[in-house]
Amino acid sequence: MRAVRLHAFGPAENLVVDEVPDPVPAPGEVLVRVAAAGAHLLDTALRQGLRGPLPEPPRLPTVPGREVAGTVTALGAGVPARWLGKRVVAHLGLVPGGYAEQAAVPAGRLHEIPGPLGFAQAVAMIGTGRTTLAVLGFAEPGPGDVVIVPGAAGGMGTLLVQYAKHAGATVVGIAGGPARTALVAAGAADLAVDRTRPDWPVEVRAFLDGRAEAAGTGAGPESGSGTGPGADTGPGPGARPGAGPGARPGAGPGARPGAGPESGPESGPGSGAGPGSGSGAGPDARRGGGPEGGPGGGPGTGPDARLGSGPGIAGRRATIVFDGVGGGTARAAVDLLAPGGHHVVFGWFDEGDDVHGGEALTFPASYLTERGIRSEVVLGPRILSRVGGPDPMRTLESRSLRLAAEGRLVPAVQRFPLADAAGAHRAMEARTTVGKVVLEP
Repeated sequence: MRAVRLHAFGPAENLVVDEVPDPVPAPGEVLVRVAAAGAHLLDTALRQGLRGPLPEPPRLPTVPGREVAGTVTALGAGVPARWLGKRVVAHLGLVPGGYAEQAAVPAGRLHEIPGPLGFAQAVAMIGTGRTTLAVLGFAEPGPGDVVIVPGAAGGMGTLLVQYAKHAGATVVGIAGGPARTALVAAGAADLAVDRTRPDWPVEVRAFLDGRAEAAGTGAGPESGSGTGPGADTGPGPGARPGAGPGARPGAGPGARPGAGPESGPESGPGSGAGPGSGSGAGPDARRGGGPEGGPGGGPGTGPDARLGSGPGIAGRRATIVFDGVGGGTARAAVDLLAPGGHHVVFGWFDEGDDVHGGEALTFPASYLTERGIRSEVVLGPRILSRVGGPDPMRTLESRSLRLAAEGRLVPAVQRFPLADAAGAHRAMEARTTVGKVVLEP
């Protein structure tokens, strides 16, 4: 079979297509003929020799990739016969092997692909989708919310925008570059802004002012949410200070090069997916979809539900920022939060030349108290703390696939041929991809 292998750490060109022996499923495994393999920025970090969430860099040569979808063609000893011929998807965990025409997969990781869901979409939901639902467990939006999503053109960003909009929230999507911003504008977001334009926060404020006036909230320029000195200060009624993790601005706990959203709950702080930047658009990027009234079945708001998110506040300023990008973009978004607002950090990427640099955006407790907002980092094992059950990751995976099969969440997908894995890596590092990057043999 053909497989993409890495023989030496370094640039994308080090990914080469080799002819290798077909894998043989061990006891408890199945052989999957791969129709789609997931790729994200974590793979580019591992390709360079960074360890990401792994105890050490991968051993060479290695076949990258940790998400596969396809058809079961052979069974190892002890695997029930019912799996033979099934359309399946699986997250391989910390064991790579997805960039190939065939992959041996532990049967315990398999999910049968539900209904009409395609292979590429299933791959997007098995990792990116499950992480999105885990993040929503910390701040599930509702009709009274104004949600800001930096990185709205990324794999998680597109899903967060859809989920929040279906739940009845007002949604502002931030993307990088005109092409990606146009795609966000054509989708579920109420407003799409280009973070490369220095005046984008002014555009967001004007939009929210307009909605406040239309709703008759009376939120005028004197309401204390303008751009002048002292704007957005002072805790609102009932707001909890909530000291965020980390007392130094920009010093995320355990900050390692390139932490980001698509490494998934299993991985912890891995390589950033870099949503919200770049200007390319894949031919299969899709937006919106799903019925009115929200996806449903998502995690509950729990004890940390936002305070002060009534119509008066929501009409003027944001109540939730889902932050997977960090840096100046996220800081400007946090400046738009109302008292009682919630800043949820699930990743970051560097806004400079080092795509694996940067740190999670965190704030001193004194700043949060003064503003009356909360900020929390939900990377690593903590991201599963709101899920519950004996196997929280499998619970999230099943829910994610079900929402996609029902059409309530429609993942944006950008396809590359398996043989062009190097091109996919270059595009991810250049931040020109849209949605989930998928390799197809």
